[in-house]
Amino acid sequence: MLMTKSEYAKHRGVSRQTVYKWIENGELVMDGKKIDVEATERRQGSHKTSQENGSKYEDTWPERTVEMKWRDFWRSVLDYDGKATAPVTEADIKKKVELAVREMNYDVEFLDDGGIYLTDGDGDYYFQNYELDQNAYAAIHLLRHYLCYAAAEYPDEIDYWSPEGMKALALGKERK
Repeated sequence: MLMTKSEYAKHRGVSRQTVYKWIENGELVMDGKKIDVEATERRQGSHKTSQENGSKYEDTWPERTVEMKWRDFWRSVLDYDGKATAPVTEADIKKKVELAVREMNYDVEFLDDGGIYLTDGDGDYYFQNYELDQNAYAAIHLLRHYLCYAAAEYPDEIDYWSPEGMKALALGKERK
């Protein structure tokens, strides 16, 4: 069976980033641009599906209801830039960061001093030089850079996205 990268991520219950990393490391058997699932599982000696190990895409990201290519999602984020007011309260700032982080499959921790810690499993990113709102802006910019890169590398790859995540990745009126 052949699957796209996003289908395989759902099948395994992992992020798209993880699948791209596995491809770069040669851990997946590719047939053109698609993943040969049976050959990959034979190579890895594992025949567990995402259902067998208890991980389901729908349970992990129920808010992702919009099917869209990476390039189109990036364009939608850019189109939404400047259409909403940047959050002001600490709670709203944190919610925006959390939504953006979840959309890009990172993890976030808010530090005591207004700092923000992000990780994607491969790298750790600290934003601590400014107040919370400026650190949030810098953190979201990092996520936007990753999205821009992925959209350029995999423009036609279809994935599922959330409208809230798209809006969270967009810059507010004050920042455009």
